[in-house]
Amino acid sequence: MNSEESLKDRFRRAMCAYLSEEMDLDHGDEDHNISDSLSILNHTLDEFQNGNINLATLKYRMDNSFTETGYIFPPREVVGAIREVVLNIDVDEISPILIKLGAMPEDLTCAKGQLLDAEEFIELKVANGKVDRSVIYGFYSLITYMWHLQAPSIWPLYHAQLMSIFQESDIVGQGDPPQDLIEYIMAIQRVEDAVGTKHYNLIRLLPLLDEELPSEEACVQKSIDMIGVLSESHKWDRVLNWCDLLSAFCPKKPKAMYGRIAAYEAKGLTMMAIAEAESLVSLLPDDLEASRKLLSLYRKKGMVADHNREVRRIKKALKPT
Repeated sequence: MNSEESLKDRFRRAMCAYLSEEMDLDHGDEDHNISDSLSILNHTLDEFQNGNINLATLKYRMDNSFTETGYIFPPREVVGAIREVVLNIDVDEISPILIKLGAMPEDLTCAKGQLLDAEEFIELKVANGKVDRSVIYGFYSLITYMWHLQAPSIWPLYHAQLMSIFQESDIVGQGDPPQDLIEYIMAIQRVEDAVGTKHYNLIRLLPLLDEELPSEEACVQKSIDMIGVLSESHKWDRVLNWCDLLSAFCPKKPKAMYGRIAAYEAKGLTMMAIAEAESLVSLLPDDLEASRKLLSLYRKKGMVADHNREVRRIKKALKPT
C-alpha cells in the first residue's frame, strides 16, 4: 500500500470512529451555520464581482459570517488575508485584482494561471514594501475561498494542516506554491472520493488520525450494522453517512445501495432513489427484490414506459431457456 492509499485507508477508518462516536451530531449546528453563510456570501461575492458593492462591504460581511459561525467560516486565514490586503493595498488596486483572480476558473489549468498571477501580484507588493512575503498563503486562501463560494463541491478550502499531511505523505509537492495548491485540490478530490465524505469532514478527522483506529473489517461490519439500526429509527441523514462510508470500503455494496434507496425515498428524493435503484438493478439484474423496489418507485412517479420496460426485462430474465 503506497503512501496515498495508506492515508486514504486511515481517513476511512477515522471516519468510522467519527461516526461511531456520533461526532457528526456535534457538528450539526456548525454545518447548518456554514451552509447558511455559504449561501449568503455566494450572493455577496456575486454583488462584489458585478460592482454592486465595494470591497469594504465584502470584508464586513465576511467578518460578520466569521463571528456568527463561531470563528469557523470563512476560515481564519481568509479573514486575516482580506484584512491584510484592505489595510495595506490601495482599494482601487486590490479590488479589480480580487475580481479577476477570484472568478471561478474553468479548469485546473486556468486555476494555476490565476494562482501564478496572484503570486506575481504579491511579489510586486513585497518588493514595494506594502506587504510581507508571509501573506502569500493567506492570499491564496482568499482566492481559493472565493472559488469555493461559487462551487463548493469543486473547489475545496485551503487548510494548512491538510496540506502538511499531504506533503508529508508525498501526495503534494513542496517549493512551488501554485503547483502545490493545484496538487492539493486534486488530492482533496481523490481523498473525498475514497472516504465518502466532503473535505469539511476531512478537516474534522485530523485529530483522529494519530489515534488507535478500528480495522477495515470492523468498519465494514459496523457500517452494515448501523445502516440497519438507523433505518429502523428513521435517522435518514445518518443512514446516508454510513452508506457512503460502506461504499468507500466496498464499492457497489448492495447493503449501501438499499440503504440509500430507503433514505432518499423517505426524504422525498424519489428521483435520486430511482437512480440508485436503477444502479442496483444493473448490478444485480436477477435480484427480484431490487426489481420490485424499482418498479414501485416507477409507479410512484407515474413513469409508465420505464415501469413497463423493467417488467419486460424481468419477465425475459425469468423465462426458462
